Amino acid sequence: MKYLLLLIAAPLLFPFGTQASETQATESQSDKYQTCMAFVDSDPAAAVRYADAWIFGAVSGGVPAGHCKALGLLGLGKAKEAARLLEKLVEDMAITGKAGPGSGMKDARLKVQIHAQAAQAWKEARDFDKSYIAYSAALSGIKSEIFNQNDSLFHELYLARGTLQILRGQYKTAIEDFTLALERDERQFEGFLQRAKAYRKSRSFLKARMDLRVADSLAPNHPGILLESGILYREQGQNLHARQMWQKIIDRESGSDYADLARTNIDLLKVD
Repeated sequence: MKYLLLLIAAPLLFPFGTQASETQATESQSDKYQTCMAFVDSDPAAAVRYADAWIFGAVSGGVPAGHCKALGLLGLGKAKEAARLLEKLVEDMAITGKAGPGSGMKDARLKVQIHAQAAQAWKEARDFDKSYIAYSAALSGIKSEIFNQNDSLFHELYLARGTLQILRGQYKTAIEDFTLALERDERQFEGFLQRAKAYRKSRSFLKARMDLRVADSLAPNHPGILLESGILYREQGQNLHARQMWQKIIDRESGSDYADLARTNIDLLKVD
């Protein structure tokens, strides 16, 4: 879910500097946002302090300052606080009508992005129900007029919500979301891999294996695909094939997280 990861880490495109009549103070707001967001990666605590000073300063930073603070809180591991603040920002945008002096289209895009970030934060806070609501709000917020230009965004949001549905134990709706993601983009292996996982968890082993074959054709020997393939073999009682899949990961990427997971699964075979 590369798009959503970038969504969390990168500054949003707040509509600063779009009108010739704007004051120097408004231009400095853009500079402040860039400065604050630079702190998010290097020193999230500093980002929170900077945002607070901006919010309560002579010229309040409004939504941009709040957004920087939310991502700073997320960087500090305060996911629940970050999620609540992000949702409040969307509410503030609805009340004021805009995040700044920009078009309604830009505001609609901002709301989609902030909803998606709130969903990620709720997921990190392990509040999966609120995360689901936020993902759904992001999806419903994509307007028809930007529909055709946002296949990649639809794809990533459906993938993210489907993965969340697996965590919630809602395998049928997870499969539906992954299918919707694949309708947007069948060139990426992730949708097939995640749908295979949902099929496996719902005991539809043949469908899971078919999706894994497609995923492997798109990304041959990807460790995530090999890991899931091994788990599926184990579920089917084919422990030798399972071990072979996991051993491939260890041989190819011995120091990776995938290799650690493969070793753990091999150990589970010994217990069985």
